[in-house]
Amino acid sequence: MKRILIDANPVVGHFLPNQHLSGIGRTTLELIQSMNSVPDIPMDIALYSQNLKGIGGKNLNTKFKSFHVYLRNTKFFNKLSAVFHIRELFTRYDLMHITHNFEYVANPKNCIVTIHDAFFMKINETQFNHLAMRKEVPEFAKRCRHIITCSEYSKKDIIETMGINPAKITVIPWGIDHTNFYIEDDCNISKSYLEIQYDIRKPYFLSVSCNAERKRTDVLVKAYLTYIRDNNETLNDLVLVWNNPPSELKEYISKFDVKLQQRIHFLHNVSNDDLRKLYNCATASFTPSSYEGFGLPILEAMACGCPVVAANNSSLPEVGGDAAIYVDEPIHDSLIDIISKIESNSIDLNSLSNKGIEHAAKYTWGRAAKATIELYNKLLK
Repeated sequence: MKRILIDANPVVGHFLPNQHLSGIGRTTLELIQSMNSVPDIPMDIALYSQNLKGIGGKNLNTKFKSFHVYLRNTKFFNKLSAVFHIRELFTRYDLMHITHNFEYVANPKNCIVTIHDAFFMKINETQFNHLAMRKEVPEFAKRCRHIITCSEYSKKDIIETMGINPAKITVIPWGIDHTNFYIEDDCNISKSYLEIQYDIRKPYFLSVSCNAERKRTDVLVKAYLTYIRDNNETLNDLVLVWNNPPSELKEYISKFDVKLQQRIHFLHNVSNDDLRKLYNCATASFTPSSYEGFGLPILEAMACGCPVVAANNSSLPEVGGDAAIYVDEPIHDSLIDIISKIESNSIDLNSLSNKGIEHAAKYTWGRAAKATIELYNKLLK
């Protein structure tokens, strides 16, 4: 039986204390776990990991065989592994699935790579090494057997920025974990919990973010502060799931009246259970990004019955469909306008919530896993 080797390195953070998975780590974890539930897989699937701690695929407790190499997972050792064919000799795979945009491998033509988006080809964010990615990823992608991406928009971007043949790219939309993100039976219980756990005592708008500049959560904060400064009767606070907001933004907030500052809540290290409660109880969820290859928080919010407001760009309209409200540029002014409309009950949030629930139900990791296995089978033949 032929073997597919899946690079499970992105999931390692899931098993380390005080570590949180990136978007790539989350999607890799969900994909592997969902594949584990697929019966009668027509090939041997194995997991590969590489680090000195010995943490990797074996920790997922799947039916798949796990290979682990006790080498540092760094650029130097990955290059060394490619030069000496360590993965190939150790695992004897027929095709390897690189789940995180790029890797140093001995023979790229025996690889499938998931390229999550092509943002790095357009803009260089200061906290990421996008300049290096612009050199390495396109060359690697051209030499690989096949490419998986998560949206039609990302496929279009990959074709245009990297010069890839469209026939070489398959779109497999991500799913959401409906066992974690769903409508709770009694939101009042969750509201009481959020009041005790996070001191959230008023209705609120929610945004799930990180320090990537394209998230533009700082613009949302500034738009919100501008609105509540001019509207004393604002009902909703602003809750931000953001582990490490930049000091510049905190300094900006500190210039406002203390009562206004107290309307903004930064939450750190939020579990999936708490995130579900936050979505369930929020008035609306905001995703003001300037670019997303997919946009998982949109679907997670919808699955919890939370109305969604998103920027009208990149993959966001594709993912949100007709179940979200979209705001155009200039984003700051558009956010103020939509906050005003929600505050004045000018938008039918119940209708939006119902559309979102129905729309999110279409996206499951089970579907993504089956589509990925079908692609494996096709390429192996």
